[in-house]
Amino acid sequence: MQLFLLHVRRRRKRDMALTQTIQILLPEFQGFLVLISRIGGLLAALPVLSGRNVPAKVKLALVLGLGVLLAPIVPLPAVPYDPIVLAGGLISEMVIGLAIGLAVRLFFGALELAGEVIGVQMGFGVVQLFDPTTAEQTPIIGQYFTLLATLIFLSLNGHLLLVATIISSYESIPAFGASLTGGMGEAILRLAQNMFVVGLKLAVPVLVIILLINLLLALLGRAVSQINVFVLSFPVTIAGGLAVMSLSAPFVTELLVREIERLQFTIDELLRALGHG
Repeated sequence: MQLFLLHVRRRRKRDMALTQTIQILLPEFQGFLVLISRIGGLLAALPVLSGRNVPAKVKLALVLGLGVLLAPIVPLPAVPYDPIVLAGGLISEMVIGLAIGLAVRLFFGALELAGEVIGVQMGFGVVQLFDPTTAEQTPIIGQYFTLLATLIFLSLNGHLLLVATIISSYESIPAFGASLTGGMGEAILRLAQNMFVVGLKLAVPVLVIILLINLLLALLGRAVSQINVFVLSFPVTIAGGLAVMSLSAPFVTELLVREIERLQFTIDELLRALGHG
């Protein structure tokens, strides 16, 4: 009997110790969960890491690793005990991360747009490459611009910029502080507008030269009717387009650098709209 009572007392002590440990660690774990929700939303929207060629285990390890590194820096919030409020807060944190990633995705979308327009005008409309990140066919010129922008983005420490953005985002929008307002829609529209402007700037040099080539070929076809202008136009437009792309490479690089440097201000504008309207 005494052994049974002693066993019960020891079991009660272990249960009490376990309960106290859970009460101490549970708020810390919930705060960490809030942090990785914002990080996970960001990584889910990034053009490179969101692709199918990156295994889910790698994505999860990256989210958890960044969470562990940023946990001592970012003030973890006091999490409410209500599970419904907690679930809503986690969703709002993920939306904040998605908003940051959206700005980066729209920037790369401008490059894909420029590549699509240039490729069609150069005669590469049917030349598509398989993109393993999206499991879709993408234009070859768009792949060129995307790879060039990715290299420039990494060379300018753009990945560190995104990590710093996560930290600074808690100054603009504290945990559970996101609010969808009319300013959010306007900010997204401005992002989309800037995407088309950047894509047009990248495509204009090639489009102008191809237009001049087509005009010259039309005049040549009227002057010398024996020439098959349609067959001649393919190698001429391709050669002219590639030559212009080579000559305009410094301009394209300068434009991409300028737009990447503006990316921080774009993200800050989006966060202000999401946090304060």
